[in-house]
Amino acid sequence: MKGFIVLALLALPLLSFPAIAKDNLLAKNWSKVDENHAELERSGKTYVLDSYIVLFEQPYYVHVQAKDGQALDAAEAEALAAEYIQPRGCTQPLERRKDLDRSNGDGTELVLGFQC
Repeated sequence: MKGFIVLALLALPLLSFPAIAKDNLLAKNWSKVDENHAELERSGKTYVLDSYIVLFEQPYYVHVQAKDGQALDAAEAEALAAEYIQPRGCTQPLERRKDLDRSNGDGTELVLGFQC
């Protein structure tokens, strides 16, 4: 049995840890809104932001990461994400949905939930 498990593990494609983290961070049923991609600068740091939706549902999932790969300041990322998503999809007041938030564990990527 041990030999079978070892062979099965060797047969898996090699993935880097960031690829594994990203797959767990972004849900399979989310659709990326390509036209919402942005690179924004704040306090001398460049952030990459993308938004995701679930078709026929209300919330936006805003994926935030620093271009330099360093850990994010959660409060700064939240403020930036709110400013980013408001003009891109909101016709009503923006509501923060912390119950939808996700993190990759080391603080270098966040997904923040919003509804509008």
